[in-house]
Amino acid sequence: MNNAGKLHPGCGGDKMRLMMDIRRLIQDETGRSPETGVALKNHSNFRIGGPADFFFEAVTIDELRKVVAVARRSGFRYYVIGGGFNLLFDDAGFRGLIIRNACRGLEFDPVTLRLTALGGTPLEDLTALCRTHRLSGLEFLAGIPGTVGGAVYGNAGAFGRSVGEILEEALLLDAAGTEKRAVAPGDFEFGYRDSRLKRSGEVVLSAVFRAVSGEAAAVSACMDSYLALRAERHPSRDMAYAGSFFKNPLGPDGKRLAAGKLLELAGAKETTVGGAAVYEGHGNFLYNRGEATAADVRRLAAVLKAKVKERFGVELEEEVIFLPAEPEGV
Repeated sequence: MNNAGKLHPGCGGDKMRLMMDIRRLIQDETGRSPETGVALKNHSNFRIGGPADFFFEAVTIDELRKVVAVARRSGFRYYVIGGGFNLLFDDAGFRGLIIRNACRGLEFDPVTLRLTALGGTPLEDLTALCRTHRLSGLEFLAGIPGTVGGAVYGNAGAFGRSVGEILEEALLLDAAGTEKRAVAPGDFEFGYRDSRLKRSGEVVLSAVFRAVSGEAAAVSACMDSYLALRAERHPSRDMAYAGSFFKNPLGPDGKRLAAGKLLELAGAKETTVGGAAVYEGHGNFLYNRGEATAADVRRLAAVLKAKVKERFGVELEEEVIFLPAEPEGV
């Protein structure tokens, strides 16, 4: 997941005119019209979500730039997504334009050991390249779903490491869709599962990562060990879930507490709401049993938060982002 425009189509006749205009303008700029009524459940690993008014899959940086610029100039509500992880769409869909960043590509410089990836590149492509070229430093990304842009946006991480530690620079598109600029890691205000991109409206076009030369066997063994740990603790990739649902909260000593452990001790694994349930192997994974709605998931999350608050006095915060159908719907 990347970021959102805060604008919305309006109402009545003005809304209809604006919706007709956005189709024409995107067609004029890119040569392709956005799709209408696309079921967002097909673009979410939760497999939940109603229809979007408009949906456009950008496969080049130029397309992505043009579509964002059109939406901003028109005052049309939009949201940029990546792989559909860490995101819960509304049952009512999305009133506006969903833009999927599907710009994929990887480059490796054997002299500098720099890896450059377009924002829509799956993380698994990045780690596969590291295996091929015996590159170390990015092993912790093995098995993390989603795209490079989403990983930078949310400062993704695992096993005590995070993307902000290995990022050398990123090329961003400003919120207006007009300017591209290279940004150093220090400008991202990286925090635990956080960056300023969650507030700025900028889009990750590409990112450069630094690696070090390693031994092929050691790089593969490290990645395989992380993959094995994920397979042991996490649901199957075939299961409909969005990753860790809650962030690990800070304890009184300033260290992170395991949200999954707190949830399990509070009785999370015995809790279900409608079609939403807690994964039996780990308390911090909420999943869709087949017919879950976004409302089910949100009610389940509220129940779990209340259990942990009552038992431990700890307030859990969602890591998964809920995208409401209407701009005022949170």
